[in-house]
Amino acid sequence: MVGNVERLMQDELWPVTVRAEARYKLGHGADPAKLVTPEDVDRVIDELLTGGPKYQTLAQIHSMERERTWAGAFDHELVVGANAELNAGIMTYMDEFGNFATVGDPGSRKEPLYHLMGHMRELPDECEISLDLVRQAAKEFVFAGGVRPTCVAWKPIEW
Repeated sequence: MVGNVERLMQDELWPVTVRAEARYKLGHGADPAKLVTPEDVDRVIDELLTGGPKYQTLAQIHSMERERTWAGAFDHELVVGANAELNAGIMTYMDEFGNFATVGDPGSRKEPLYHLMGHMRELPDECEISLDLVRQAAKEFVFAGGVRPTCVAWKPIEW
């Protein structure tokens, strides 16, 4: 039965709402991962933890439920990071109101290192939170229409 459901979805006979797109692997620029269910969000985070190379620990997520700019660009971005060794991760969020990072748990690292498709990403000090919160906040973003998640605390990014 599962195979039939997958076939229906692939054949577009079954209406599927893509809530968000995630980019975290080479090739995702043209063909991003589609996020439809909460399990899809978990799959992305699991792949950041185990499925990819060491230099693939971040994902950019964009909501399909928000308007794009006049030029067709996204007006927002959620970046999700995962570190298996620390059982922790990071989140940054950007929209017309500014750039924000999660307020890290007590004892989180200064200058945490994460990579997006092989490129090191500069992150603010003390922004790492538990993976459970990363998962919860990413799902909130995807299923609440791309707004900044409220289940985590945020701080402005000031470089």
